[in-house]
Amino acid sequence: MGIFSKKTNNGGNDPFLDALVDYSSNDPGSFVGTGTLRNSDIYAAVSIIAGDLASNPIICDTALYNKMVNERPNSLMDGHSFKYALAVEMLLNGNSFALIDRNNHNLSFVPNNQMTVTQDDVSKQLSYSYSPDGQRNIKLDATEVLHFKYFTRDGAVGISPLYALRDEQRIQRTGNDTLWKFLSQGIHAPTVLTVKQAQISPESRDKIREKFEQQNLGDNALRTIVVDDSIDIRNLPLNTDILKLVNSNDWTTRQIAKAFGLPPERLGVENEHSNQQQSNIQYLQGTLQHYEDCFVSELNFKLNQNFQYDNSRLLSLDPAQQQQLAVEGYTSGLYTRNEARKLLNLDPVINGDNFIERGQLDGQAFDGSSRTASTVE
Repeated sequence: MGIFSKKTNNGGNDPFLDALVDYSSNDPGSFVGTGTLRNSDIYAAVSIIAGDLASNPIICDTALYNKMVNERPNSLMDGHSFKYALAVEMLLNGNSFALIDRNNHNLSFVPNNQMTVTQDDVSKQLSYSYSPDGQRNIKLDATEVLHFKYFTRDGAVGISPLYALRDEQRIQRTGNDTLWKFLSQGIHAPTVLTVKQAQISPESRDKIREKFEQQNLGDNALRTIVVDDSIDIRNLPLNTDILKLVNSNDWTTRQIAKAFGLPPERLGVENEHSNQQQSNIQYLQGTLQHYEDCFVSELNFKLNQNFQYDNSRLLSLDPAQQQQLAVEGYTSGLYTRNEARKLLNLDPVINGDNFIERGQLDGQAFDGSSRTASTVE
């Protein structure tokens, strides 16, 4: 049975954008369109996760595979662009693909609209049909394709987090439309025109309204209004409560963060209960680790190697926090002086491999000028 139906190319020249055709149904297997990225919260969530998945190296003991994944997967893409494109496709569409060329040690990114996946009803084995130009169909075995999927019900096909956000996107879009309409009207409340001593037909009312709006709204909103004494102009009270609600409501942003597994502060929502270090750890353990497992498990399975992510960059502290950690570790006897200096990227000192002795804190420094500490018994 077919898992995906191959969509036609949307006419662009960018293979990445070509893969993002319109998302217009309730089918979780539908492809997501570029219009989704016009939502700033979704764009931020995708760019944050994809950026970290691409920036953090995937380490392998075999130098050849290490280079193939992180530095030069193929002749057209560097390692960062390769991993970034795979992550974006997986986040937006639930699946991402790459061809494995074992002879030339290449990995080639494949846009989703060029790959059709089928599963045998009896054996449950997956097979892939690759259509690079929309005409040829190249049959591929599962061992020839890297298939990354995050949320999956059957282990064969992935579902995008966006599938759970259709209602939230509508709510946020409605709020943005309300704000846009308000601002496009020149921040004026509804205007009432009263024509004195006249019986006005519906057609005349429409003409007067259209003429007035043409002259005094949009680019002409700040121009002086001139009327004769046969017309009175007054404005209805301006209700800004709905605008305050639109601007202050972060519910949809929190929902988008929740669907992607992101801490809300990553999307600019204030969280007073965590500092930067706590936020990084929460993000790594609660969010990024799950996405990384999708990449690592597929690489291990298809390439028969031992891959793992290096997240040391994400866990690195700012200089002040790093210095505080080094001082506390040294004074508590957890680090030697040289171990504490190493945390600060300082060179070791003579006799700096001993632990500090209790009662000898006065005069101690990391520059090696104070007396040498004795080993704690």
